[in-house]
Order: sequence, then structure tokens, then C-alpha cells
Amino acid sequence: MHEWSQLSSDEVAALDRNLPVILPIGLVEAHGPHLATSVDMDTAAYFARRTAENTGAILLPMLPYGFADEMAEYVGTLGVRAETMSRIIDDLSCRLCSHGFKRQIFLSGHGANKLPTEMAFYRIWETYPDLQAVYWNYWTEAGLTNISHADKGETEIALAVGTKSHMDRVKDFKVKKPWYRIRSRAEICPGTGGINGSPSEAVFSEGERMREDIVRILTEKVSAIIRSAE
Repeated sequence: MHEWSQLSSDEVAALDRNLPVILPIGLVEAHGPHLATSVDMDTAAYFARRTAENTGAILLPMLPYGFADEMAEYVGTLGVRAETMSRIIDDLSCRLCSHGFKRQIFLSGHGANKLPTEMAFYRIWETYPDLQAVYWNYWTEAGLTNISHADKGETEIALAVGTKSHMDRVKDFKVKKPWYRIRSRAEICPGTGGINGSPSEAVFSEGERMREDIVRILTEKVSAIIRSAE
């Protein structure tokens, strides 16, 4: 693994430009009374690091302040607007491209980061049409399509990657969404911290199993990217 923030400028200059860079993206976000607000950062950082270690990809520093979407009004959530995040991704990606790193993986622990990240790609392509970039949510890339916010599955994964928890405070809550796109989940479900499911049923060993499956699948995907340039 090559960890960008631990290298000198000369060492960065010597890196193979065919190697993909992995930029973990999180969000400081409420996850009920039982999990720290670091969940989306913890998961993105963990899976980015493990994947980089397994493949030799270049690990970039975490971007902690992602797009605070319908969760923005819950106490504890700290993020930025979609337009702001998109511009940040634009700036970072273009700077990487200017130094020759045009294979870029944006690995997220927060699903709503997809919108601003992919919006940025279209602006970047105007300047760097040879950019090869992708946005990944760690869980969807691993085929975990039944994960909801602060529910059993996300709680299990959070515990398995080391997020601070208070399982003695856990509460279950199921969100009943209207037919239209929600502006604020806190407006319709105040006091829940965004829980949508049954985190009280979380099993640590199941989190460990999912964690290792995610690492394996992400490793395979990044390894294939690296092989494609050989």
C-alpha cells in the first residue's frame, strides 16, 4: 500500500500512475443513540485501507464532511450541501489528474455522497476527458442491498470496524416514508437519530462475516482494475 499522506513529495512523484487512488468519503452523521456519529467515516476509512493494503493501490486521506441530505437536521450531523461537495470532489480530482493520477476510486460510507460525486465527474471530463473515475458505496458494491440507516446490518458492520457504540441505549424504529422524496427525515421522525430498522438484533459475528466479505469483494474489484493496466 502507498499512503499518500505519509509520503514525501519525491515519493509521491515516483508512484506508478497506473495505480488507482482510493479516496474514502464519509459524513459526520447521527446514527441513533447507540452509535457514534463517526460510522460513515469509520466504514469508509476501514474498507479503503484494507483494500489498499491488499492491492497496493494508493490510499488518499479521508474526506470526512460529505453531503448531509435528508439526515442533515438530526443533532450530530455535520456535512455540506451537494453543490459544495461536488466542487470539492472537482477540485481534488482535477488536482490528482494534473499530477497524472487519473484512475480514481471514491469509496463512500454514506449513500447520498453518490449524487455530488458523480455530478463532479461531468465537469472534470470537460478538462480531463481521460479521467477514469468511479463512485462506490462499500455495501452496494458487495451486494448488500438490504442495509438501511443505523439498522441491524449497518450496526453490525459498524461494530465490526470498531465504531464506538452504546448497545445498552439501542432503540428500534421503522421509518414510514411518504410517496414523495423526503426533505428532512428528522421532520417526520424526530428523536430517532435516523434509525430505520432493528439495530437491537445486531450480532457481532455477523458483522465480522460481512466485513470480511466486503474486503474480499473490494479487493477483487481493485485488483482487476490494476491488472487492466498491465
